[in-house]
Amino acid sequence: MAFQTNNVATLQDRNNLHDIEIEINKGGKIQNYVEFRIKDENGAWIKSYISITELYGLIFMLVDEKQQQELMPIRQTEVRIYERQHRIKLKKDMKKGELVVANCRISVPVRIEENIRALMGKQYKKGSGILIPMKNMI
Repeated sequence: MAFQTNNVATLQDRNNLHDIEIEINKGGKIQNYVEFRIKDENGAWIKSYISITELYGLIFMLVDEKQQQELMPIRQTEVRIYERQHRIKLKKDMKKGELVVANCRISVPVRIEENIRALMGKQYKKGSGILIPMKNMI
């Protein structure tokens, strides 16, 4: 592969007949496609526009399992687990006045949790109606 500019590369044909030019970010604009140009028998350029998603899929098919793992995007988000206990007073089907306790757990990304705390402006205590991180509940 030979690079003509930052945005244009040439893939050489093994038979030295039909080299392929590839232009990315045509005119300096980021596009969701790549322009391929190949010369026909008369030397005229034939253009084709291929989506980046399809090219990514093609590359994914061409590589082995280890390389596929390297190509897959990984997004890691730090979360805090919150546990809230709900007490429900039943009126039917069980003894009247009997309490049912349901524990609910939710995962909240730390970034969101910190933003909520900043908006609230103060720390809330257990039982105030605000979820409390599990580490603080012990």
